[in-house]
Amino acid sequence: MFSRVRLCCLALVITLLVPVAAVRAATPTPDEVANAFTDEEIIDGFMRTVFGAEGNQDARKDIVRKFMKPVRVVIINRAVTDRTAQVAKFIATLDKVVDNLSIRTVKKQTDANMAIFLVDRSGYRAVIRETLPEGFDTRFIESSHCSGVTGGKRDGTLESAYIYIPTTEGWRSTRHCMVEEITQSLGPVNDDWRLPNSIFNDYSDVPGFGIFDWFILNTLYDRRIKPGMSPDEVKTLLPAVIADARKRLKRLVATKVIDPGRKPGE
Repeated sequence: MFSRVRLCCLALVITLLVPVAAVRAATPTPDEVANAFTDEEIIDGFMRTVFGAEGNQDARKDIVRKFMKPVRVVIINRAVTDRTAQVAKFIATLDKVVDNLSIRTVKKQTDANMAIFLVDRSGYRAVIRETLPEGFDTRFIESSHCSGVTGGKRDGTLESAYIYIPTTEGWRSTRHCMVEEITQSLGPVNDDWRLPNSIFNDYSDVPGFGIFDWFILNTLYDRRIKPGMSPDEVKTLLPAVIADARKRLKRLVATKVIDPGRKPGE
């Protein structure tokens, strides 16, 4: 099994991500990348992040939630430091590396079902109150460092998302918020402190979109995993779904769509 430190956050060809710590010189092979985590670890991460709803007492915690239609993202900059280009690049990354997920940016909010607001810290709460639907209780997300809110049907089908990312506290903080809130708004909405290799953990060192969370999203967006499924229904499918995800990951590494030997910023 290849080093977990090396594979926590691989640099992707189409986005700029940094490793968690210093890495060894040898570039991992596609097989090493694809087998960096066991089935048991991936299943545990899936169950902890997909089934749960951080801070939302009204959301169902016992079913799968995901978008079934293409995700169209509008990026609205309200900040002095404009990170629109970096967010758009990350959206393009997700579209390339997450199978069965169609996600891209659009110009008009009327064409979008996901709105990402880039804000100054000083205006964070005001933008939340201004842009969320009337009657929404904003207290929990106003107290968060950055936040995302999803909406959808009771059967688990997601239909909308609002995301708020402060950009005035440095790129590292912005990048962490960008990756965490966008990916969580696609379905794995719960954080868990027992996942050291996931960005869905406020206590982990993972700063970007790494292989462990790649597995969670690619497993979630496999066509066999459907909104409304229970934990028991999902568990019977996950071994086969993960096996197919490993094959796709090998191809992505072999074709350098995901390049584990590339340094951040290259």
